[in-house]
Amino acid sequence: MLKDKKILAGGAVLFAAAFWFYIKPNYMDAKPAPVITQEQRDSAPNPTVILGREVTLDHKPSNAPEGLVLNLKAPASAPNYVKAIIALEFEKPEEPWIGVEGDALTAKNVEFTHHLQHEMPKILDAVATVFGSHTADEVSSVEGKEKLKEELIEAINEHLHEEKVQTIYFEVFITQ
Repeated sequence: MLKDKKILAGGAVLFAAAFWFYIKPNYMDAKPAPVITQEQRDSAPNPTVILGREVTLDHKPSNAPEGLVLNLKAPASAPNYVKAIIALEFEKPEEPWIGVEGDALTAKNVEFTHHLQHEMPKILDAVATVFGSHTADEVSSVEGKEKLKEELIEAINEHLHEEKVQTIYFEVFITQ
């Protein structure tokens, strides 16, 4: 009987040691939150929405026509158009996308686009209105495109409540 008590006591000591040195530090002690530096925040990608091109996770080409075709200010007898693919880069979210790249970044952007889906008619209306107020000559110069970007940012942000556009990039910009 004495031998059984020694074995039982030894097992209890081993269990207590296993608990103290393995289970407690790995599962029970609170781990400090990771420290996020300002450099990491600055280098984290911003949410981006593409207007005029479908972005999918499977990278398969779509049958949908690419580009937004928008009217420019012109006489009715000689209409002018612009075909554009526009990337709207939004301000950083409260939880920055630190370390997100490649397919994970595409997935985050697709999710962000779905989040903005209810605002998309307002965004597209603002884009069409701003483009419709400029002539082909005004938007064909570098300065004209920069002015157009500023006006687009202002017009789109006027319609959005939570997210705000920070930068606009033209992936494709063709006037006719």
